[in-house]
Amino acid sequence: MAKTAEKNGRAAKILTSQPFVLFVFIIAVSIITNAINPRFLTWSTINSVMSQATTLGLIACGATILVISGHFDISVGRMVGLCTCTMAILINSGMNEVLAGLLGVGLCILCSVINGSLSILFNAPTMIVTLATGSIYYSIALIMTKGYMQTLYGKFRFLASFRFFGRIPFLYLMLLVGFVFVFLLLRHTRTGREVYAIGTNARSAYLSGINVNLCRVKFFALSGALIGFACMFMLSRVSAAQATSGDGMELEAIGAVVIGGSSINGGKGGVVGTFFGVILLSMISTAINMLHINAFYEYFFYGLVILIALAITALREYAVRKQRG
Repeated sequence: MAKTAEKNGRAAKILTSQPFVLFVFIIAVSIITNAINPRFLTWSTINSVMSQATTLGLIACGATILVISGHFDISVGRMVGLCTCTMAILINSGMNEVLAGLLGVGLCILCSVINGSLSILFNAPTMIVTLATGSIYYSIALIMTKGYMQTLYGKFRFLASFRFFGRIPFLYLMLLVGFVFVFLLLRHTRTGREVYAIGTNARSAYLSGINVNLCRVKFFALSGALIGFACMFMLSRVSAAQATSGDGMELEAIGAVVIGGSSINGGKGGVVGTFFGVILLSMISTAINMLHINAFYEYFFYGLVILIALAITALREYAVRKQRG
């Protein structure tokens, strides 16, 4: 009886978890959209969804680390614009494409470390600090490009065009690698334990011997590395960059994290939910396009989905409190 009750408890926990709820949402959206437009469940559409998910997914991986640790980076969109423009300028100037890409990743890490360091130096919320630094990154990108789009004219396409066994896109595998990396980091490393400890109670984490300030910079550096690789893949796929290339991505990434069940107060969450959140947002965007719905409604649906996710989380926490008495 005890084993049966334990199994039922585990099953109930899985069925009421945020990732499972999102999985059901994804299935529902797929069925409804495909019923209206039978071209939705085809390889070309799946390819479109995954292409959008690659860049957003890697950025959301970094945002998951920050949100669980109790921090936010809203300079991400501007950072993407600065990084992609820098890589495009370096490649067009004749620099080796791989080296230019790695320098772009390094630039994102530097910008993220600056964000974390300034929040420590000024003892200010990371949201306010990154609001300021985002404006600076945007201005630098505009000055570098003079406001013009940087087009690569077919260069740097090897990342987006490479396919394993002639069919599986390299970018999709890198998306999965990014999520697996963050999953293992959060579940099985000391850094992961520090993420949850600081997000739950930074003072208690400090008193237990964790160097909170150093960890904060480390978390931002990890996020910056993931953003940098996302920029590489985005530039390879689009073959163009401008200062506004990443506009809105920070909100989409944080939205995917929240939809995935991570607490905006820190200390709770995981990257599995974020993965399904990213897929759902990318699928909604594609569905709106295929159903010929006015694109102006896209962010309306994004906001609605985030509110529904918050409502589900609130109801789940209320049920747990009520059960515990």
